[in-house]
Amino acid sequence: QRGSFMRLLNIVGALALLAVVGCASATTKVLAPSAGAVKSSTLTIVQGQDTVQVDAEYSAYFREELAKRLYAEGAFKEGPGVTLTYRFIQLNEGSRAARYIVGPIAGKGSMSIEIVYTDGNGAELARTETGGEISGGLFGGSFKSALDKAAQETAEYARTNFLQ
Repeated sequence: QRGSFMRLLNIVGALALLAVVGCASATTKVLAPSAGAVKSSTLTIVQGQDTVQVDAEYSAYFREELAKRLYAEGAFKEGPGVTLTYRFIQLNEGSRAARYIVGPIAGKGSMSIEIVYTDGNGAELARTETGGEISGGLFGGSFKSALDKAAQETAEYARTNFLQ
């Protein structure tokens, strides 16, 4: 009887966790790979000119999440070594209500962010495109979950390719 209760508790806990974190994902496409020649302990984040309308809240949130991940202990320090310039090139919030009512088969939100890495002279080091999606979560999931995943992907690429 105790074993059945614990199994039920584990299932309920897993479902609650899934509902809270949402069903968000992100992927990175490398459009122009890094030659690996430039490594730096410093990095500057710059927002470029978005090609689509982006809610100021989402723009600020992405930058904040990206900065947290890039400037974390043991990672980059803010400075002039490598410049990471990002811009939103596609954004569709989808419908949170549809995600809540119908589930992950409706209302999916998506976005694409182009990221260009340059050295101190402005020479391009690499170019990537990170895409994020949200397809569910508690009360339809927040689009910020997709932004979190995109910031994580972007920071991972920068650390792997440019961190000294």
